[in-house]
Amino acid sequence: MRRALFLAALLVGCTNEHALELDIVSSVDVPPEVVSWELRITQVDPGEPCPTAEEAASAARVGRLVHAQSFEDVGMSVGEIPRGQWAFAVLARDASCAPQLYGCTSIAIGNETFSPIPIRVEPVVDVTATCGTCRTCSAGACSAAAAICD
Repeated sequence: MRRALFLAALLVGCTNEHALELDIVSSVDVPPEVVSWELRITQVDPGEPCPTAEEAASAARVGRLVHAQSFEDVGMSVGEIPRGQWAFAVLARDASCAPQLYGCTSIAIGNETFSPIPIRVEPVVDVTATCGTCRTCSAGACSAAAAICD
């Protein structure tokens, strides 16, 4: 099983004034069809699971979305993430915006948060959603990234 490192320096600032990195790793080779990545950061209740691949792909309302972005290689700096429980969900999409890989890590952000935060992406199976009912697909990226589709 080959592991590939994808994103080692997506910086996330938090209230305790230190940067966090996301370490996105795949259990398989990244399919050549992947043209974009989407990151969705959602505040969740302690013990609440990450959104499913279907929920993340369709931009369903899960927790409180505080940040979303699409990128090709390296994501933009996110900004402040307050203390609390957060789900960091990552999707790899093909040119039609169909999800190819998905992973999510739920972690408590606080004074002792360990960095990098690992997010293991796995092949997506049985997910029919692309961008959801309120977003459009353009060259493999869903717009508007931060939308929530009810």
